[in-house]
Amino acid sequence: MLYRLPPVPMTTADKHCPACGLRCSPGDTVCTACGTGLTGDGNVSQPETAPDAVPWTVVHITSGLFLFLGLLFIAAFSARAIGVLYPSQETALQTWVAVHLLGICALGTVWLMGLRHAASPLQAIGLVRPQTSLPVTVLWAVGALGFSILTTFVYGLVVDRLGVDALRPPEIEPEIIFSGAGVLLTLQALVLVTPLSEEILFRGFVLRGLLQNIGTGPAVVATAVVFSALHLDPGTAIPIFFTGLALGWVYVKTRSLWPCIAAHGGQNLIALLVVEAGL
Repeated sequence: MLYRLPPVPMTTADKHCPACGLRCSPGDTVCTACGTGLTGDGNVSQPETAPDAVPWTVVHITSGLFLFLGLLFIAAFSARAIGVLYPSQETALQTWVAVHLLGICALGTVWLMGLRHAASPLQAIGLVRPQTSLPVTVLWAVGALGFSILTTFVYGLVVDRLGVDALRPPEIEPEIIFSGAGVLLTLQALVLVTPLSEEILFRGFVLRGLLQNIGTGPAVVATAVVFSALHLDPGTAIPIFFTGLALGWVYVKTRSLWPCIAAHGGQNLIALLVVEAGL
């Protein structure tokens, strides 16, 4: 299968590349995944060659996205089937189930295509402390959130002015939100689970893999394109693309997924509050 790395027999002398975490054979002088030079004891001899290297390539990313797309449709049909079991809040239940199934699919895809080859999965995926100071990190997260909201608002105004209904962003249906205390389940799904799973898939897996292959700018743009395309809605493709650009640059500047997750969750929270307020 294309996504598998060559198996390496494990011995007591085996070592891991400190740059990307790939398991290397005792005699390796260069990491086969990231090209980083290795010394005899497994230490990196040229750390500047691959500061953001991870043990997956464009082939792994492409295969993973096709796998996730297939799982996405399976999860959607499964959620629809489960939703009919609770007719009074069918749409809310469908949404909640779909979010969790897609989260499982995203994490499973990332693990299968890349993380299982990493010595430190959390570090490889970017779930680490930001390299920037707390004030700077907060500024980047809030800036990304503001940029995303602004571009979404401007896009809506332009589409309304042009009268292109096919590109009009769909309104969030109040039915996706559980009533009463059940609203906490909706918040848990859309404000916590969705940002976490999507950021791990797109910024943690896709972006980090592309950074070492095509450079920072192209990697951020390509990831934003994939992020918007996989939402499968023409009316949201453009605003989500700009959101993806903002989140990508937040990762590039902070080297952590946590501010990306915070900004993503903040936007989902604001959207839900707007729906609840009837605006």
